[in-house]
Amino acid sequence: MYHARALTPADLGAAIRDARVEKGWQQADLAAVLGVSRMTVSRLERGGSVSMDTVVRALAELGREVVIVPKFARVRVTDG
Repeated sequence: MYHARALTPADLGAAIRDARVEKGWQQADLAAVLGVSRMTVSRLERGGSVSMDTVVRALAELGREVVIVPKFARVRVTDG
């Protein structure tokens, strides 16, 4: 199972890009599902400014979720 730690917008964008590629989608595919332009998906994947709604919906469409933990916390990941 894939897990990513994102400390910057660029990290989060890279994780979204990796999830999209893993799913076999092009940027245009994700854009169509989200109802945004391909350029918005490109900006998201580069860590640029997009709405929080777009980020959360993209993650959901790609089968991912956000988990917020303290920055230096030790996290045990379990399937569940």
